[in-house]
Amino acid sequence: MKLNKRILIFAIILGLITAVALNFYIKSLDKPALVAVPHSEVIIAKTTIPAYIRITEEMLDKQSMPSDAVHPEAITSMDNVVGGISKSEIIKGEQVLSGRVVMDETKATLSYRIPENMRAFTIPIGEVSGVAGFISPGDKVDILISYSDEKINDELTTYTMFQNMEILATGEQTQPKDDATRSVVSTLTLLVTPEEAEVLVYSLQSGTFHLTLRSPVDTSTADVDSFNSTNFDSFRER
Repeated sequence: MKLNKRILIFAIILGLITAVALNFYIKSLDKPALVAVPHSEVIIAKTTIPAYIRITEEMLDKQSMPSDAVHPEAITSMDNVVGGISKSEIIKGEQVLSGRVVMDETKATLSYRIPENMRAFTIPIGEVSGVAGFISPGDKVDILISYSDEKINDELTTYTMFQNMEILATGEQTQPKDDATRSVVSTLTLLVTPEEAEVLVYSLQSGTFHLTLRSPVDTSTADVDSFNSTNFDSFRER
């Protein structure tokens, strides 16, 4: 009798254990299986990047995100964006897309090289006024203007109007050429402020001008007076 009772108790306990185990198993079938989501590392804007500026590494960051959230044009390597020029504003936290960055400046339009609040201004030149074709994009020049000065009986006066002006383009060429391929062009495009552009327009309408080519290491500003017959005679008598 005692043996049968023990067998019955054991059977009940075993049944309870089986029921609990079966319950856990059934519940586990209801839960979705945990699947590893693939991630990719992309380049994002660490800070808002304005349009038309050169992008530095300090402006960028790397971020890992689910691969299905990565834009097809997202840049994944710093080498493919650092040093490039932004074609439009890139908001902080945005993925940096290849279509919004120009890496090869030779393929970029001139407008990408113009800093904010500056302008590109084109002037006509000849062989003499343009330093015989030796000016290349990136060079710096001074601009001399000669005009009839009404204050001194319309006497011809020459003065240095601007110094250290950057050349953006020679003709349609926006990149430097080697000496063997240089030629005289009919126009030069300068980097100027809006105010300087106004002065240049007025000066070109009022007189003639010449350019002087500067050394690339010379950034100084020379203090020179205007020149007319008075100081010309003084200079000649030296």
